Amino acid sequence: MHGWMGKILHIDLNTSKISEFSTQPYAEKYLGGRGIASRIYWEAVKPEISAFDPANHLVFMTGPLVATGAQGATRMSVVGKSPMAYPEKYCYGNIGGFFGAELKKAGFDGLVVTGRASKPVYLWINDNHVGLKDASSLWGNGTYRVAEILQQSHGDTARFLTTGIAGENLVRSAIIFGSHQSTSTAGYGAVMASKNLKAIVVKGSGKPSVADPEGLKELNRYTIQISKRLDLTIPPDTTMSGHGYLLERIGKGGCYQCGLDCIRNKYRFGKRPDLEGYRRCQSMEYYMPWRYSREDEPVDTYFNAPILANDYSICTFELRSMINWLYACYQAKSLTEEETGLPLSRIGTGDFLEKLLHSIAHREGFGDILAEGLVRAKAKLPEKARAMLDPGILPVGENDVNLPRSSVVHALLDSMEPRMSRPMVHGGFFRAAWMFNQMDPKQSPITTEVFRRIARTFWGSVAAADVSSYEGKALAAQIIQNRTYTEDSLGLCDFAWPLTYSFSKPDPVGDPNLEAKIFTAVTGVGSDEINRCAERIMNVQRMITIREGRKVPEDDFPPEVNFTEPLKPMGPMMVPGPGDKPVSVAGNILNRDKFMDMLREYYSLRGWDEETGVPRAETLSSLGLDDMVPVSGR
Repeated sequence: MHGWMGKILHIDLNTSKISEFSTQPYAEKYLGGRGIASRIYWEAVKPEISAFDPANHLVFMTGPLVATGAQGATRMSVVGKSPMAYPEKYCYGNIGGFFGAELKKAGFDGLVVTGRASKPVYLWINDNHVGLKDASSLWGNGTYRVAEILQQSHGDTARFLTTGIAGENLVRSAIIFGSHQSTSTAGYGAVMASKNLKAIVVKGSGKPSVADPEGLKELNRYTIQISKRLDLTIPPDTTMSGHGYLLERIGKGGCYQCGLDCIRNKYRFGKRPDLEGYRRCQSMEYYMPWRYSREDEPVDTYFNAPILANDYSICTFELRSMINWLYACYQAKSLTEEETGLPLSRIGTGDFLEKLLHSIAHREGFGDILAEGLVRAKAKLPEKARAMLDPGILPVGENDVNLPRSSVVHALLDSMEPRMSRPMVHGGFFRAAWMFNQMDPKQSPITTEVFRRIARTFWGSVAAADVSSYEGKALAAQIIQNRTYTEDSLGLCDFAWPLTYSFSKPDPVGDPNLEAKIFTAVTGVGSDEINRCAERIMNVQRMITIREGRKVPEDDFPPEVNFTEPLKPMGPMMVPGPGDKPVSVAGNILNRDKFMDMLREYYSLRGWDEETGVPRAETLSSLGLDDMVPVSGR
């Protein structure tokens, strides 16, 4: 097998048994990454199993392009029953950096962890030598200290995954933290610790074979050549806050063998050489002092915020929603310092952030309530504080950012996923390039006419470019989802891919077939089956969620607020419309009848029952998913 290593590790912590099974039967249908991991979840994790049950499976899976030199192919999917989801159910995370590539270099496409060790352990993978080691000295330490100890034992080139104090105390939003400041959300740090697995360390000396090395080199050169796009070196919230001057990029922060421009960079803060480090987009700006009227707070607080969150291993998506809510509650006198034991009057300072994170990670006082996540905290909050929670709050990811009302296709995309899907948001980045063109044509060549051609190429129709209409959105949703599932399964980074537009091509429209060409160059397998694999992966996810209690079609609707409350003005509100002039989405609400028509059209395109949204038996059978057919009867 070119691209794949051919083996998946299985670790049973109940018995300390280490075994392997073949990748090939899974790869032929599900590619890798999220596809294979979701299929394994279907086979192994029953609906009644809870997130912290030893029988829950934690599945780490790379894709066939990872570690081959393919650009942006650095990602590894993490799948299991999530304690952060509400109720606990199937979910997925994604982690970049170097760990996934190192796992493949050690000879494995993925890793499945089950059971619970009788005492803290960590997994050491050194090529084909795999064993469990005592982790008593690691337990009770933050992630950065664990990294130091592991690299002292196994060398600087060893790559690791771990979790911090929040994970050990089963904080539902605990992340997995890895080499190169990489993280995965959905509460899988807590699942890892619930198994008494403190860390996974890997070192490999091999590499996957490539079917057409020269062809891959040429495609890599082409990818880098056309990858020039909007410069998002300074993240959007920081830019819009007027504090972008505090950040200076002093180097790239690319993951394994990736030369593409990225939101992961090395930064200097406040022009101070003592405040330098690697940062990523959202995590670096979840806590900005000036958002809370703290203009006099030293830049150290802004610099240290992601380090503190990573060290405790608490999700910054959840933290940003939580801190903004606490600030609103304090301003409205809906929560007091006496009620919470937190210095709410000091929100925006380093002192407040440290106390908040410590109380959550150690489950102390009000922190114990917050450790359950905002969605679950509702039941234990005073009425006034509960009323301050955003009605669109999500259990995994950030609050509903009003996308269904500002971009109709997201009324389908957001509702279909078990969590907020960053890749699907990133897939529409060319809208930002269009907005820059509207402000100043010198900043971007993505005119309205080019935007429409991109929509036709990547979303299936020119009609899809009118983001405020319903026409063409069902097909666009299907295409966007299929591409996202493909990229997650191949191991491609959702920031780098898809290449929908390019500033360095005479024609700015990107290349919709590039991923497939790279897949064939790496694996030698024809690309015709890729879209069929994506359909299969989507149906596996659909059947998992239905088996775990998803109510269809009810749960395919976006939150009711999208149908009843006009979209409030917030940030740039202009979008491409049906004519030559932009239109504003401020004040938009979804039309229920038009949404229903769009939803039925989407069901039909998927081969699902148009009234219930359950995959038809013939659809599942045609995809080779006959074992799922009985579950579809409702």
